[in-house]
Amino acid sequence: MRRITGWKKYALWAALGVVTLAASGGVVWRVLGPAEVVTTAASAYPNPSVSPTPGALGALVNSPLIVDDHLRVYAAKRQIQADDQPAYRYETSPYWSYRRWPQQLIGVVHPPTASTSGVPVVVGSWSDGKLTAIDARSGRVAWEAAADVLGTEYPGRRTGSAVVWTPAGLLTGVTKAGLGVVVTAKEGVTATDAATGARLWSTPAPGCATQAFTVPNEVVVPDRCDGPTVLRRFDLSTGTPTDLSIEAAKTVTPLGCRVGVSECGGVRTHTGAWTWSEGAPKPAEGLRGETAWLAGTTAIDAPLGDTADTRALTGKDPVTGAVRWTWSAVGDDPSDAQIIATTPTRVLLLTRARTLIALDPATGRELTRVSVLMDHDPDKQYAVGPVAASGVYVAIERLTLTAAEADTDDEYYFTNRPVLLAAT
Repeated sequence: MRRITGWKKYALWAALGVVTLAASGGVVWRVLGPAEVVTTAASAYPNPSVSPTPGALGALVNSPLIVDDHLRVYAAKRQIQADDQPAYRYETSPYWSYRRWPQQLIGVVHPPTASTSGVPVVVGSWSDGKLTAIDARSGRVAWEAAADVLGTEYPGRRTGSAVVWTPAGLLTGVTKAGLGVVVTAKEGVTATDAATGARLWSTPAPGCATQAFTVPNEVVVPDRCDGPTVLRRFDLSTGTPTDLSIEAAKTVTPLGCRVGVSECGGVRTHTGAWTWSEGAPKPAEGLRGETAWLAGTTAIDAPLGDTADTRALTGKDPVTGAVRWTWSAVGDDPSDAQIIATTPTRVLLLTRARTLIALDPATGRELTRVSVLMDHDPDKQYAVGPVAASGVYVAIERLTLTAAEADTDDEYYFTNRPVLLAAT
């Protein structure tokens, strides 16, 4: 370099500077540029053959979405991942994972496998509006599709329950021909075939699309977000409006939903209740009470009052209200037992002493009754937060008794592993 003089020396320095900047730019682009990172499964798709022993299984940091009793799927700010031991007490090394940068994850759903040509898929909605379906068996991308943006920032806090259990605006619904993934945004409603990613239909917002829910073969959309409303029904396969709409009041409560407000069996408003258990909506006398739940084809009434047995349950015909069975929490203080979730095969109650009780909704017979106290938990009560149930599994997000939305995560959650995983 010392032997090079004049303009040649400056030209060489300039060339070296360009090379250095280019190399630095390449590194920055690899680190910060748009990217999708797919880590596929390294082993065969698990096929659990033994049901877990009823009781507390473990405490998780993340809220799990149980996929066909094979996997647990978790959400993070920019990632969806799964582990392959659904009954294990902690999260394990990822079975597969899918990451996008710089987009953020807004919602995750798992359509029923039987309705997606036998292929289990997990569908994520991202902050750029893209839908990404992942084959749960391998972790590979099955399809991608465009839809409306449902949000710009990850809404999941520490556990991700708002993303995998109650994803706002991201629904699933069973059609006559298969299953759809439905995006309901301010701009409108879009339905996508869950097996292929093909667009089924799209329509501008027919009302308050952000409060939509699905029932068999239909998407139901309130025509207003506040005040008296009409529930408008759309065929999930075609988007065609149905002839019958339901007059309702401003409070609309979907009932008997598989996850969040997807694949619901009924709805209650201030003006009445309806069930879709046999196709078209029918007035449901058994669901009119504000404390009524829907478990499969049974209405579960948990009356409140001043009697000693304030948490006795009554199973009713949802349409007629005729009583099918009654149950009370013999052996526990019945005033402490509260329903935390229902499925077509379970009515789940939790007592203040943290006894988990599972009833058969068809007969009212107790299936299991077991303590879910954990040895290493603090010696104090917790508030029951969001709950998700699938098959024999139930996951309960445990909050502090004073939890408020403005709290930090350490103030909000019961422990640093706030999600109780149990089996019934």
